[in-house]
Amino acid sequence: MNNNGTVLPAMMAYDRINAGLRIVLEQFRRGGANHAYLLTGAMGLGKRTFAKVLASALFCMSPDKPCGVCEACRRVMAGNEPDVLEVYPESGKQIPVDRIREVIRTVSQHAFGSGYRVVIIEPVEKMNAAGQNALLKSLEEPLSNVVFLLLTHEFSATLGTIASRCVRVKLTPWPDELMQQAMQAENYPEEEIRRVLPLSGGNIGTALSLLSGDGEDEDVKSFVDAALSLDCDAAAVAVSTRLKDAREKSDKLLDALERAIHQTLLFKTGMLGADCLKSFPAAWQRISERITPKSLNTMLEAIFEARRMRLGQVNWQSTVDQLMIKLLEEQLVWQQL
Repeated sequence: MNNNGTVLPAMMAYDRINAGLRIVLEQFRRGGANHAYLLTGAMGLGKRTFAKVLASALFCMSPDKPCGVCEACRRVMAGNEPDVLEVYPESGKQIPVDRIREVIRTVSQHAFGSGYRVVIIEPVEKMNAAGQNALLKSLEEPLSNVVFLLLTHEFSATLGTIASRCVRVKLTPWPDELMQQAMQAENYPEEEIRRVLPLSGGNIGTALSLLSGDGEDEDVKSFVDAALSLDCDAAAVAVSTRLKDAREKSDKLLDALERAIHQTLLFKTGMLGADCLKSFPAAWQRISERITPKSLNTMLEAIFEARRMRLGQVNWQSTVDQLMIKLLEEQLVWQQL
């Protein structure tokens, strides 16, 4: 979730519900931040926004930090604070080691202001091996008044040596009330909010994406429908080939597939009604009547593993084939019952 405007009040309310976030924010308010934090959780839960909330608390000029309205807070939230360095991959590529070294050199020098320097890196798993090793050295020998805020969508893909040197902060799904508040703040129609709320699974980024129309990509929907309707080897090969040929779009395709399976898991555990499956193919709706949460979790783990292997530069064709084999195996079990 990259919206840092009217969603901010809802993020602050979310902090009051999530005890872990509340404790960490209080550290920043007191000026007693640790040298490194690892923010974990699914893409869209607001890790980047919360990282900027934490950074704002260090620079805010108000007694009630962060106020969100002072000049310092506005600079941080808009990405215009020179003592807050943000590192993101370009066009889905890896974060090169040269970029990490450049940032480390910068924060090793004097701050533009009189206080902290903050480095936000998202996602950590997009750094190549050399970049992660360069970062690790800085975490092992922390500089005074330098805080690293590392964001990861896949905690299992983060180097253990990096994770062990950070305070872990876990973002969890948002309560429906706060989801509704955030969407109302964006002035979306109430009927649209009611439509996407059960489809979002507590993920505010997913909700805003669905509301803005980003979730209506027909190519993505067609891929998900095909992946949820596997019934033979030929069908698995066809979907596998499709994913291989769309490597640059693979993150979006896998995210959508993960959302669909997770939504079904929420239905099976009684957290969503059967209406949440209406947009899925008939074959998947039939399976959903019999499939177990354990089987759905196996599918989700297969997707996580595919992402991890992709980040580890494992052969993409082999990675995709293994994923589709696992999805086909699980679906065939329940189709044959």
